[in-house]
Amino acid sequence: MPRRLAITGLFEASVLEYDDRPLAPDEVLVRTELASGKHGTTFSMFDHRTFERMRFDVDRHLVVADDPEASPRMPTADNPWNTGTSGVGVVEAVGGDVRRFAAGDRVFGLMDIRENNIRSQNELWHLGDIDPLLALCVEPAYVSIHCVRESNLRYGDRVAVVGLGALGLLAVSIVREAGAENIIAIDLLPKRRELAAEYGADHTLDPGREDLPLLVRDLTGGMGVDIAIELTGAYAGLNTAITCTRVGGTVCSAGFYQGEANSLFLGREWHHNRLTMIVPHGCGWGHEPRDYPYWDSRRAMDTIVAMMRRGRLQAPGLVNKIYSLPDAVNVYQHIRQNPNEIIKFAVDFAARRAPRT
Repeated sequence: MPRRLAITGLFEASVLEYDDRPLAPDEVLVRTELASGKHGTTFSMFDHRTFERMRFDVDRHLVVADDPEASPRMPTADNPWNTGTSGVGVVEAVGGDVRRFAAGDRVFGLMDIRENNIRSQNELWHLGDIDPLLALCVEPAYVSIHCVRESNLRYGDRVAVVGLGALGLLAVSIVREAGAENIIAIDLLPKRRELAAEYGADHTLDPGREDLPLLVRDLTGGMGVDIAIELTGAYAGLNTAITCTRVGGTVCSAGFYQGEANSLFLGREWHHNRLTMIVPHGCGWGHEPRDYPYWDSRRAMDTIVAMMRRGRLQAPGLVNKIYSLPDAVNVYQHIRQNPNEIIKFAVDFAARRAPRT
């Protein structure tokens, strides 16, 4: 039986066996070579304070009270969560309506961390000459591209990216490509700041050691940045983004915040500097991009893939830890114990590559 890496408890992963179901007419069976997940959003979901006894009603776009008898929606061995978001592999079989792919094609796209993935043909692309490790970034890049597009970044803008996980680092790369004049990358972890500099950040700052609002103004002619993209998912990070933004500027709030707000002072710069705040597409449920129907999810994904093929979206070193499937059960513990060491992880089902650090 094929195997998968599944979340079976808080910060716990297990290798489980499963059965492949029959293919639907528009589906593709992929034998997975590499697959990757993300941990920032997953750890926020473990926190669960935002949705404790609550649920998001997609039809009404409102958080409402959940069934009081409902059990908390947390992972267990009997009700595991998926771990993956993106994968690379070889097509094994296709459904009767599939025309884009054939057996033997090497593909990538939205996949779980499992030996066989069954996906709609619309969730896959031909790999071609794209680096497989870059291909694993296709899903997080979906959020990052909307952070940039929906912030209405213009050529010559000054931009701060607060939080340099996979989403933030990809945002730095996209912001640079979009023509920002001054990019300021902010994170507590030194490895992430180093990579941000490689991706094109003009300045990398440590919020734990520097007076960021004053320093950002020193670096922007006394004004502050035109746009701050916040990706820490912490209220203190959101407050940092607010304090670094110029009068009338834009704060793109893409973090997945948990619990009631703290370390957030809306009576200060937020109020007096008349800021605009947006939550970009790619966060939350049940909505289309702001410029739909001209931009939809398919166009965004096709654009990301096209930029990868042209070498205009690159992310060397972003996937910096590769596990075999058996060793990957420890990934969440490794991240908790050494957060500076793992930016984005992957699982190599062929176990051909040595683990990277």
